[in-house]
Amino acid sequence: MNYRQIIADSWKYTQSNKRLIIWFGFLSCLLTTTVGVGYMAYQFFAFKTSYLFSTEEHSFLSQVIGFIIDFIKTNVSLTIPLVVFAVIFGILYFLYPTLAEAAAIQVIARNKNGQKAGVGTGFRHGMMSFLPLLEYHLLIKTFGFFSILIEMSFVLRNLGPVIFKIFLPIFILLIIIGFILTLLFTYTDFYIVIDNEPVVSAMKKSAKMVIMHWKYTFLISILMLIIGLRIIIQVVMVFLIPALIVLITGYLATVTLPVTGVIVGGVVGLVALISAAYLTGIVEIFSYTVWTYTFLAVTQEKELTAREEEAAPAVTIHEEPEQSN
Repeated sequence: MNYRQIIADSWKYTQSNKRLIIWFGFLSCLLTTTVGVGYMAYQFFAFKTSYLFSTEEHSFLSQVIGFIIDFIKTNVSLTIPLVVFAVIFGILYFLYPTLAEAAAIQVIARNKNGQKAGVGTGFRHGMMSFLPLLEYHLLIKTFGFFSILIEMSFVLRNLGPVIFKIFLPIFILLIIIGFILTLLFTYTDFYIVIDNEPVVSAMKKSAKMVIMHWKYTFLISILMLIIGLRIIIQVVMVFLIPALIVLITGYLATVTLPVTGVIVGGVVGLVALISAAYLTGIVEIFSYTVWTYTFLAVTQEKELTAREEEAAPAVTIHEEPEQSN
């Protein structure tokens, strides 16, 4: 298996399928990026108002709850539409990224095997493996790297540095276990989506596949990690530049028109969010393509048992031309 060719073919496929990027990359990443930005903002202000950096008596969470209650009291007419919007957004955030992944893998695998498949085909067949894939994601999410970081921040912010140091070895152990499980279950999603395997069976087959083809899996994981770091830098730059603009407009708003500053800051923030989601969506589809191609390649290779003989390479016999007397 030529992993460099897989990377090149995957990038070419990604660039030539913009509809996949929009439907299965951008929309999914728009939801996750919005929640991610909101959660990072919450973590920032939660740490800022915690006893580690502030002497305030009330936590940031209590301030948020108080703000929501006051908003509901003073804006009763807007409460129901906002609640409906929040419920719809929450459902989409919880379900759509998994459906988009299943649909994208279906389209990529079918196109790779010469089948004509588009967005509609992806959604139709992706629905068949949606629930098992969602079950797997919920099962493995506990050991995710960011989930552990969230638990670490909760302990540090609420229980203090002393308790945090006590739990630190456990957190490090969980991070190591999470990394190993993530590596072993690399192909689980693809067994579920492409081969319709049950969750537990897919996890077992993925672990076996990783062990039997550890070199290819490791090399591609390193390449994807490098690509992921690059896109993280790009996303940071996308948010950093607008942040500077917002700070400038915020300063200008204090000396000129406050409403103008808020409008400019909101527009710039929205543009930054959409740009970051689109960049992340491209990498998301590219990642699905790389791992789908890898999965299809490694599953086609037949592993020999200890009883089987390896086929001898074909020998080409070159006949000498007859010499005439």
